[in-house]
Amino acid sequence: MDHPPSDDPCPIPDFYASFAPPASATDPVDGTHRTAVAIVGAGFTGLSTALHLAERGIKSLVLEAKEIGWGASSRNFGQVVPYFKHDQDHVLQHFGPEIGERLIAAAGKAPDLVFGLIERHGIACTPVRNGLIFAAHSPAAREGLARRTVFWQGRGAPVEMHDGADAAAFVGSGYYAACSIDRRGGTINPLAYVRGLAQAALKAGVTISTWTPVTALARVGSDWHLATPRGEVVADTVVLATNAYTESELWPGLRQSIIPMRSYQLVSRPLGENVRRSILPRYQPLTDTRPLFSGVRLHPDGRLQASADGPAFYGSGAAFVPKLNRRLGRIFPQIDTLDWEYRWNGWVAMTLDRYPHLHALAPGLWTGLGYSGRGIGLATLMGREIAGRIAGAAEQDLALPVTPLKPRWITRAARPLVNSLLTYYRLQDLIAGMRRRAASSV
Repeated sequence: MDHPPSDDPCPIPDFYASFAPPASATDPVDGTHRTAVAIVGAGFTGLSTALHLAERGIKSLVLEAKEIGWGASSRNFGQVVPYFKHDQDHVLQHFGPEIGERLIAAAGKAPDLVFGLIERHGIACTPVRNGLIFAAHSPAAREGLARRTVFWQGRGAPVEMHDGADAAAFVGSGYYAACSIDRRGGTINPLAYVRGLAQAALKAGVTISTWTPVTALARVGSDWHLATPRGEVVADTVVLATNAYTESELWPGLRQSIIPMRSYQLVSRPLGENVRRSILPRYQPLTDTRPLFSGVRLHPDGRLQASADGPAFYGSGAAFVPKLNRRLGRIFPQIDTLDWEYRWNGWVAMTLDRYPHLHALAPGLWTGLGYSGRGIGLATLMGREIAGRIAGAAEQDLALPVTPLKPRWITRAARPLVNSLLTYYRLQDLIAGMRRRAASSV
């Protein structure tokens, strides 16, 4: 059966829940409520918006259709990244030098924002900030990583390039000839982080109502009216923070501005002591430069977490586990066949240009979405930016530009197009693997 993201039956991952504090107690909306700002969605974007509004003295009410963090916020890889999907050259070309530089700087400081909130509010989300490994899967990719490293080193960032034995020491494998280490990034338990944001927001005076889907949104005079199954919320301003889980009926064209795609995560049973010491020995997560999902992360208890390829759209989704096992076996030959204890999937909102979009949909109606797999840092940043817009912050104090909503007819043909693109990427991976094996046998 094919489920839309908003009606997906896949539960919150048991693995993250096993070492996350429980969610704060909340109640559904009952009756009519008045608020300055109504926020639809209790994920990273919505809760960051609410928390940053509270810091500016603006009260808000967060409406969540299911549980806190039920969507992508609880299902991602848990990596806090200081980059967009595109490199710095693309950002500057796409946005121009002034806005581009502002965006690059904001993305680079996104881990500071996330880990700063964690420290300030005492969020128990197992934060580890000792860097990220980006490994080159080809000579051309190595050159791209080298350019990025030089770019950030020129701005004083703690980014390093390593080759040969030095690279192998970080990865725990000689599979990659080179890697870049970015020490600004790190990892968290994303479910615990989103629950921590909710707790901090509640302490700051925010109201959060779970199990309260918004069934209709309408402008009545100068007010916004949000209908719910058991009541209504009247607000001066509304923020739609539903990302990939956006309902097509809530605002015309919003759902058509993104392409929701499934992502897959698996976590193994604990590895043996000797093996776990040899893999990612500094507990830095590994992502390589392939277009497909390629994250690998070692948890302190010896469990290996990996992102995996799988069907992009259909059904409840099942990852391509044999393919993942083969890939990990090539990178880490010291691993026997892995016993995957936990598996889950969720939806990622891709945009056609693979940049996040901030839209002013109507007077007093805002949305931010489309993080394309960079959700922890960029969604937290988006929430701060939306709060600044609502509070009337000066333009020079904000990073993300407001862009017009552009529903794209091409998103209606997303399935065949994306499936074709994934097939192309898989073919590229296959050819790259064949070339690598041929070179190693010479």
